[in-house]
Amino acid sequence: MADPHNILLSGLGLTVVGVSLGLLGAGGSAIAVPVLVYVAGMDAHEAVAVSLVLISVASLFGMTLNARRGLVRWRAAAAFIPAGAAGAWLGSKWSAGLSSRTLLLVFSGLLIVVGAKMLIEKPHDVPGSPRGPITVAAAAFAIGILTGLLGVGGGFLIVPSLIYMARLPVRESIGTSLGVIAANSLVAFAGHMTNREVDLSVLPVFLVFCLAGITAGTYICHRSHPARLKRGFGALLIGLAVFMAVNNW
Repeated sequence: MADPHNILLSGLGLTVVGVSLGLLGAGGSAIAVPVLVYVAGMDAHEAVAVSLVLISVASLFGMTLNARRGLVRWRAAAAFIPAGAAGAWLGSKWSAGLSSRTLLLVFSGLLIVVGAKMLIEKPHDVPGSPRGPITVAAAAFAIGILTGLLGVGGGFLIVPSLIYMARLPVRESIGTSLGVIAANSLVAFAGHMTNREVDLSVLPVFLVFCLAGITAGTYICHRSHPARLKRGFGALLIGLAVFMAVNNW
């Protein structure tokens, strides 16, 4: 259970989670899990489960905000969600038996590749024909497994996948990613709940902070230049990858 004395400080950290989701369509769990463990005082397994439900609800709210502006591509989301949800359920069942350290190192290497691609590639290189449904489903399934295994929403991979596979513009990729994250995280949370009991008593308070953050992040996103968003996203991916590699080497 979270330390009551640290709930306010934890809430402020979780506001940053919401801002990251609203601004980039990603990054929520990368911040939420450390906040819940090191500030709220939760057990690591409990933090993963609580993170998943926070990210799911906040992402669903953020998707609604983006849908009102016409920035959610439902067909692309429908292509990602079924395979992603299946992967998330499977990953949640595997999480107890696999090395998180090894998985995080592989994940950090993948983030460096994707981040570098987003920094180097020019905007006119991205548009083109969408990839086939099998390729899209395979990517969604792999991202779903990471969601279940590590308690991450997968936005750091979903947004680039929507850009490079579904050929969506950056803002549409961010809005659509939130719907996929919500579905994957909810399924992964359900899988974790079948593994152990989780105390959700502080969840309503934490949700208020998350929702305030994602509202602010969405507002900033709509007033940012797409090319800057893409470059910032790529730089953030590489920074996160280096942090993860150093802490898990």
